[in-house]
Amino acid sequence: MRFPRFRLVTGCLVAMLCAWASGDELRSPRARNGSSGDVATLDSSTASAEQIEISSQYAQHWTSPEGTTVYLLRGRCIVQQGRRQLSADQMVVWGERISDDGGAGELVVYLEGQALLQEPGRRVQEPTLLLELSTSAGFVLTAQSKALSGDQNPVYRRAVERRRSLGGSGATALLASQSGPVLPMLPGPQAPSLLPRRHVTINSRYLNQDLVINAEPYSGTTPAEYVITITKGVNVVVDNVPLNVDGQLMLTRVDLTADRAVIWTDQNIVDTGASFDLDDNTPLQVYLEGNIIARQGMNEARASHAFYDLTSRRGLLMNAELRTFIPELDGPLRIRADSIRQLSENNFHARNAFVTTSTFGRPGYRVEASDIFVEERYDPRSTRIDPRTGVVDATEPWITSHNSRFYIEEVPLLALPYISGPAREIQVPIERLDVGYSGIFGLQVESVFNVETLFGLDLPSGVDVGLQADLFTMRGPGVGLRSDYDAWGGFLGMPVRHSGLSRLYYIHDSGKDNLGLGRRNLEPSTENRGRALLRHRMDFSERTWVNAELGYLSDRNFLEQYDETGWDRDKDYESLVALNHLNGNVSVNGLVRGRLNDFSDQTDWLPRADISVLGEPLLGTLATWTSRSSVGYGRIRTADAPSDPDDVFQPLDFLQESSGLVAMTRHQLDVPFMLGPINVVPYVLGEAAAWQEDYDGSQLTRLYGSAGVRASIQFFKAFPNLYDPVLGLNGLAHKMKFDVDYYIAEATESLAGVPQYNEFDDDAQERFRERFVPLEFGGVLPPQFDPRYYAVRSGAGRGVTDPYFELVDDQHVVRLGWRNRLQTKVGRPDRPRIRDWMTLDLEASLFPNADRDNFGETFGLMNGRYAWHVGERTSIIANGVFDIFDGGQRVWNVGLLSQRSARGSVYVGFRQVEIGPIDSQLITGSYSYRMSDKWVSTLGAAYDIAEGRDRGESITITRIGESMLLHMGLGFDVSRNNLGFGISVEPRIGPFDSASGQLSSLLGISR
Repeated sequence: MRFPRFRLVTGCLVAMLCAWASGDELRSPRARNGSSGDVATLDSSTASAEQIEISSQYAQHWTSPEGTTVYLLRGRCIVQQGRRQLSADQMVVWGERISDDGGAGELVVYLEGQALLQEPGRRVQEPTLLLELSTSAGFVLTAQSKALSGDQNPVYRRAVERRRSLGGSGATALLASQSGPVLPMLPGPQAPSLLPRRHVTINSRYLNQDLVINAEPYSGTTPAEYVITITKGVNVVVDNVPLNVDGQLMLTRVDLTADRAVIWTDQNIVDTGASFDLDDNTPLQVYLEGNIIARQGMNEARASHAFYDLTSRRGLLMNAELRTFIPELDGPLRIRADSIRQLSENNFHARNAFVTTSTFGRPGYRVEASDIFVEERYDPRSTRIDPRTGVVDATEPWITSHNSRFYIEEVPLLALPYISGPAREIQVPIERLDVGYSGIFGLQVESVFNVETLFGLDLPSGVDVGLQADLFTMRGPGVGLRSDYDAWGGFLGMPVRHSGLSRLYYIHDSGKDNLGLGRRNLEPSTENRGRALLRHRMDFSERTWVNAELGYLSDRNFLEQYDETGWDRDKDYESLVALNHLNGNVSVNGLVRGRLNDFSDQTDWLPRADISVLGEPLLGTLATWTSRSSVGYGRIRTADAPSDPDDVFQPLDFLQESSGLVAMTRHQLDVPFMLGPINVVPYVLGEAAAWQEDYDGSQLTRLYGSAGVRASIQFFKAFPNLYDPVLGLNGLAHKMKFDVDYYIAEATESLAGVPQYNEFDDDAQERFRERFVPLEFGGVLPPQFDPRYYAVRSGAGRGVTDPYFELVDDQHVVRLGWRNRLQTKVGRPDRPRIRDWMTLDLEASLFPNADRDNFGETFGLMNGRYAWHVGERTSIIANGVFDIFDGGQRVWNVGLLSQRSARGSVYVGFRQVEIGPIDSQLITGSYSYRMSDKWVSTLGAAYDIAEGRDRGESITITRIGESMLLHMGLGFDVSRNNLGFGISVEPRIGPFDSASGQLSSLLGISR
């Protein structure tokens, strides 16, 4: 659980308190560069004699109140005038000053969505464009236009607003949360003096009520002051306030309202008390009182009393509350304090403040602090450019917080006396807190704390370090350190980009492992358990980098017990150093690897070097050459047996202790050409490989060769008029492809005698096979279930660059494929997109020498994949793979998935796995449903029909509160015979609508 970063709070504080200041470093949460595109200025004289042609998919027109004909165009909109072309997804066209005969006139054109202007020597592309065209030859609209008013259409309203804001000029505009002109980057320290003067306008706060204002000079000071006193409601608008938004200096507007105000300023600048200009040297003091509201774009501040001194850059807000919209949260962030004081231009102090995303006056969850200080500090690592001067600004906003507490309701869950760090990076120290119970771990409390915030460190940007502290009542206490980093640094005097991660963990484990049926009560080999993982990458350039890894586990079952997801899916734990270099289509790699974990099968490389050449053209473009060569000293090290005899284990037959020099070189020539519509690629492949020591301790040399031809042909048929709203069809296109790969391969040595120095499976799969063979086959694995022979049948090792080059043998095969795509158009009429409506891929392999290559059957490896996307949210999916020889695989599944963004999702599926002695027919189902605005339920279950056995269930009920989400869950794992129950609480972030990431996660919706 990660809390909102305080840099957002800093932006709000500075934006409100520096309303009249000289534009400190701010970041508007809603700013979007380029949100208004540029205005293109055209020399109309060069094209005025050309007729204007306008085309689009859809068009409508009406007459505006001013008598101007307006056209609204959507879908592939094009305006052509001579060699000048305008194109966009949508357009609005005004016909201005059209002559009575329609021959001459001017058009004002607004383009939106991939707006593009093209003419000789010029190309302009922006999100939006606004421009004028003139003609003496008239204009023609080729699309059929309907007489239908579109004055309420959002595109037209944006076009009108854009035209009104620019006043018909060609000035460039950039809109952020408050529109204002973009200022150029000005060199030198004198740049701020070139900014426009701020303009102050004073009006009444309420409609139909005159402004009660008293303005008089006061000669008791030198120079004389002018005192303006306003009562019965005042509205003060300050224009041309500088604001830095993502590196661009913008002029914004600040709107202040209050019941009463007093303004002190220079007598010489005020001609009237209601409007005047200010510069940086103008003395100005403002006191506001009663129901104060200050707005700047999407930011809003409220207070009961406020004072600000422009000259000294000092101010005070009493009983203050700041609100700002945070895009990351899709909702408001509130900061409330007894007082917020500006101590100097860039230093602030808030007393008795809290931060929350709740809209309640006294929120159910919040972060409180007695004192929060914001100041500028010098940072020599800074690369931020000050847009006013164009030079590097080495200052960094810094936050220090005292006596911080995190509350849920009125219960303090976390208290820290001191937090300090950069405003852009600082966060609440606790990153994750999980509480639960299970029959394996007992009561479990897992937490991760941010080290930088916890200890007030200043880590480099891009470095995140977490301290892990856990407690399992049935196992013991655990502590760890984890880091993720991506930052620039040095190495041997060279600038290098460093990236990677580390995971260190230790637990004193007094319990026993439960890894599933047959392994529910395993005794660990040690009570001191844990892991040490480091994965580091150094990029010297885009073409050269170094990888270094260190992977250590205390025992064979630690990772599977404590991080089952990582055990099943992540990369193996290895210890290695690898150097990689790319030069065009040539790659060179060097590797040194050794084993730290004796319970894993692994090959040490001491060292190994590889070079690959991809797609090198020969004889012009007649042929291409691809090759890979490798040489190294390898040592196969097999896994040690487990210490617990109940942990079933048998070494893999195809892995035996061997060591020695391993060398190979493999080359392939392709000669592609077109035979009419057929793409034909004849090819030949050759390899020479040598092993200093095979499994018999003897030298082994193998020559391997292959010759074949690949061919493919594609077909396409369109049905543009096929429309069916029930089936979701808006036109239909059928794309079909037939492909074939025929080859003959011969090897001088059988695969059975080739040592397997290069691994082709992860540790998790190898560990399963070490149990599977003795449990299911009595210790002797039939050849049809040998993974190496399966790899040969499927061609897994035939590629030139395949890392496990050992997996080839004599073979004669024809591989056939038939691939289909049925596609339709979906989305808005003016911006449709292509989507797969139905897909079907079928593949099969034909083995002429079936007895040798496919266990006596001519056909094998028959597989298919099918998907029918009935609608945007509903899909029927199926896939399967089959072998028809005795004991061959018959694996298939079919399922229905339906998702509704605001209500929930449901999946029902059937899967059959039949391979040798294994026969499983599993029905699975899951659903997530939002029962009401306050409750969400989630249920999952699985049942094996073939074995008549329950496979497990889980149910979760979630209560949606204003401030928090309360989860109550119950689950049963049949394999581990483990019943678990948990209650967890997490803050509710932002609104709970269809765009909410929290709601999508609860309902199982893909966003």
